[in-house]
Amino acid sequence: MGSSTTTAAKPHVVLVPFPAHGHVAPHVQLGRVLQARGAHVTLVHTELHHRRLLRARGGGGGEAAADEGGLDVEVIPDGLSLEDPPRTLRAYHEAMERNCLEPLKALLRDMLRGRAGAPPVTCVVADTPMPFAAAAARAVGVPDVQFFTASACGLICYLQFPELLARGIIPLKPGYESDGSLDAPLEWVPGMKGVRLRDMPTFCHTTDADEWLVHFHVHQMRTAAASGAIILNTFYDMEKDVVDALAPLLPPLYTVGPLAGVIAASSSPSSSPPASGATSLLQEDRECMAWLDGKPARSVVYLSFGSHASMKGARLREFAAGLVRCGSPYLWVLRPEMAAEVEAAGEGGLIVPWCAQEAVLAHPAVGLFVTHCGWNSILESVAAGVPVLGCPVLSEQTTNCRQVCTAWGIGGELPQETGSEAIAALVREMMTGKKGMEARDKTLEWKRLAEASAKEGGSSYENIGRLMENVLLKGL
Repeated sequence: MGSSTTTAAKPHVVLVPFPAHGHVAPHVQLGRVLQARGAHVTLVHTELHHRRLLRARGGGGGEAAADEGGLDVEVIPDGLSLEDPPRTLRAYHEAMERNCLEPLKALLRDMLRGRAGAPPVTCVVADTPMPFAAAAARAVGVPDVQFFTASACGLICYLQFPELLARGIIPLKPGYESDGSLDAPLEWVPGMKGVRLRDMPTFCHTTDADEWLVHFHVHQMRTAAASGAIILNTFYDMEKDVVDALAPLLPPLYTVGPLAGVIAASSSPSSSPPASGATSLLQEDRECMAWLDGKPARSVVYLSFGSHASMKGARLREFAAGLVRCGSPYLWVLRPEMAAEVEAAGEGGLIVPWCAQEAVLAHPAVGLFVTHCGWNSILESVAAGVPVLGCPVLSEQTTNCRQVCTAWGIGGELPQETGSEAIAALVREMMTGKKGMEARDKTLEWKRLAEASAKEGGSSYENIGRLMENVLLKGL
């Protein structure tokens, strides 16, 4: 993955991720890939997220710059307090929209003039949930590109909200959860044959078409549609039908993933991926790897529902009872306040507050991943060849889970209201039954295709080159 540009024609890419681990991590990966191809890369953090990173790394709340895998880091004020952070997603987004636009515009103007050791900024790569970043780039005359860090199938479903409104499918009527409304087929969604309303991102399951989240998602999609290009952390073979369906609807698409695989395929020793903790706000447990070392191959059930999803009360206890019933050892990522509710802790399993997920999934002892179906988790499971049992919680996780069970064939779904006996039966089937063996074989097929896409000559590797030539180097 050697440099493909000269010093005289060196693009300077500014990445602006949404301040959460699941967004920052793929931005850091993208930055490292672009850097290896010859770009100068700057990562922009909001101040609250930057301070949280420093605190997580033991640096307190000081002003020192956080290291992000060798990328330059800039911090813009967001008007938010570490001691009293926003308590809702809406408050967080509205604060960033209100407080970050002008500081980012000022930073970009300064970068346009050029700085010591850095060429003038040539492109802003804006995370899709950060529409103010695209607005700032357009205001100062810098080309902007969108980075959609979720799946292509999630993107095409996000684009359907206006059509759902126009067809009178939403807003839904009270009682929609049990009246069959969610099982309505949406045959008109391109590239997603057989998709149902329940498979759409959860914000579509609304009885109020005027709620804030609806307007925000529509605003995101309009901003993305006006950008110069859209980058997707997926690979063409896995989402071919959807990517082809998206092509006439949006600016040029560049599938460049799985980015972790692209980095791993590089022959340069300096391109090894940073530790996952470099972008995480949570401390990783180090002892679970030794615990896994003592387990037989494919014997352990690994469970994690991401850094934001939560489970509590009767549902949490039912889940724990199901794990004990299934008979397999388990490694379960649970926040301390959730772990305290689980009476079965220690009975055949290990509960940790956080872990290095890629390393855990790659361990030969792990035989199944029970996940919320966040896109990063799906990609990491494919990369490790580990089948999935999905428990989607929010956003496009429902869409990803549908594809897991159908188009990709890499696992099954664990319905929200499943009791402990059914949980145990589903886990056993995925660990030792026919369905689990078929899912494992299919996951290994996708693993091989993902690896091929990341190598020189593969679709993602070549798309990174096209992105550099057609977008990032344009005008130099």
